[in-house]
Amino acid sequence: MKKKIIHAVMLSTIVLATAAQIAPAALSADSTDSQIANANSTIQSASSGAAQAKAQQDALQGQVDSANAQLQKLTNDSQKTSAQITNLAAQVKARQASLSDQARSAQTNGGATSYINTILNAKSITDAVQKITAMTQVVSASDTMVKQQQQDQKNLQAKLAANEKAYAEATKLQQQLQVQQANLKVAQLNYQATIATATNTKNSLLAQKAAAQAAATKVAEQQAAAVAAQKAAATQAPQAATPAASSNNSNSNTTVSNETVSQATTSNTNSTPAATPGTSTSGNPYPWGQCTWGVWEYFGGGIPTYSGNAADWVAYANSGLAVGTIAVFPAGVDTAGGYGHVGVVTSVNSDGSFVISETNATAGLGGRDSRTIASAAGVSFIRP
Repeated sequence: MKKKIIHAVMLSTIVLATAAQIAPAALSADSTDSQIANANSTIQSASSGAAQAKAQQDALQGQVDSANAQLQKLTNDSQKTSAQITNLAAQVKARQASLSDQARSAQTNGGATSYINTILNAKSITDAVQKITAMTQVVSASDTMVKQQQQDQKNLQAKLAANEKAYAEATKLQQQLQVQQANLKVAQLNYQATIATATNTKNSLLAQKAAAQAAATKVAEQQAAAVAAQKAAATQAPQAATPAASSNNSNSNTTVSNETVSQATTSNTNSTPAATPGTSTSGNPYPWGQCTWGVWEYFGGGIPTYSGNAADWVAYANSGLAVGTIAVFPAGVDTAGGYGHVGVVTSVNSDGSFVISETNATAGLGGRDSRTIASAAGVSFIRP
């Protein structure tokens, strides 16, 4: 009957240990999923920004193309206007020279005399008037033509100046558009870098999640196998009780611990008499009857092998106060002796105190009892 009770307690402990191991994994998975969701949000936001930047860049490219076309047209117009000004200036210069020659000829060869000769040689008064009028019109037409050419030249020069001003403005606009285009390109590259970084982060998190899930599955399978083994042992216990008591008397232990726990200021219940010396769960590596030996026995050997004395187990601390954890008391903490002390937490109270199952304390070497610890101060905990 006692063995059935012990097996039931061990089975309950394994189930609790399994739940405690799965809970942190679930929390870690939730955290990873949250980080993956954040990475997805970053990727989506950056992708949207990159698309907007690309649309703005495409629209700006149209303006740049238009500015380039305008600059080319202004360049062509400027070249044509410059050629026209050059040709017209040459014509004006040539005609001015011709008119100057005519003026000098008129002054030298006749002037007023030419007009008198024209009148005297006229056949009639009407003929004289017509000849004088024709001569005047020729001189006036030449003078008008020169003035008109000079005005055309001024107009072309004004047109050239306006063209150069428009060219300068178009050049400035083109430069501004090119700066905007470069800024949009930089923004787009930044978005792409953000997307790449977030994608790498997401892929890394997915890999970590897959590895964690695989590890959790492996742990769950191991725990299930342990539970099945405990159930099988509990079923066969009545038939195997006597052989089990006599079959484990040889135990060559290597590492580990001795400890002495003062029995002052403790509350003890459910004390179990000391086990038969030398009787251990198969493979127990700790000295018979010590507290480390008792922890191994409590879990039926289903824990890692921790090296050193009880106080040295603090190096394996990986948990807070919780049912199913191993409480590690350094020397001097809660009356632990020079080698320290270990026990298994069986319950946690609302006031912060907790109960441990321990060996080699008030029940003596190889004996097991329960004790209430007032506070977790100075105590470390191991999740097996």
